[in-house]
Parts: sequence; C-alpha cells; structure tokens
Amino acid sequence: MKPVAWYDPSNGVVSTDRDSPLFTPLGQLWSLYPKGEWVGLTDKEIKHIYSSHGGQSYTRGILNFARHVETELKDKNT
Repeated sequence: MKPVAWYDPSNGVVSTDRDSPLFTPLGQLWSLYPKGEWVGLTDKEIKHIYSSHGGQSYTRGILNFARHVETELKDKNT
C-alpha cells in the first residue's frame, strides 16, 4: 500500500507532496496510509486453514469459534 500523504510532526504540516516546501528542512516525515476496509475469511478459507493445520473433522463449532475470533479482531482494528 502506498502512502497517500506525509506528516511533519515538527510543524504539523500534512501534504500529499513529499517534497513540499512547507516541511521543515530537517523535519522527520511520517508516511500516512489510507485505512483499509476489513475483509473477513470465507467459510471455505476457514475450513482450508483448519484442515491444513492438522484438523481432523470440521464441525460447526469450529466455524462459530473462528467467527468469534474474527469479530474480536475486527473490534480491535476499528
């Protein structure tokens, strides 16, 4: 993912131009990235991950557990 803007914390300037003359000469630039949209796993992906890591039989309980973990991760990332 490419940065969409840069921020100079020494003077608070934000610009989409990395070479902006408003940035201080010795200022540290921080890259700013767009926030991505959450993309969850499909049931098929969960089944594949489970079976490829030694899972024996796939049950509905495993899917419910995976969805719960996914919800918790989403909450932490928003």
